[in-house]
Amino acid sequence: MKVIKINLKPLLKKHELTQKQLETLSGVSQARISKLCRDDRQEVNLLMLSKIAHAMNINDISELLYFVDEE
Repeated sequence: MKVIKINLKPLLKKHELTQKQLETLSGVSQARISKLCRDDRQEVNLLMLSKIAHAMNINDISELLYFVDEE
């Protein structure tokens, strides 16, 4: 089965942003950003992802989300 993973933690590092800085840029709380950075996330708010993508100038959703095989 394929599962969707969020690639936010590496993107923060790539863009040299802290979670707090992304909070300021996106309007998404640092607590929610922190939860998105963990691998155990089961649900995601699409508006929240849109705000983060906009703040980080991400135009290709595959930079932010990807599939992995889970056994």
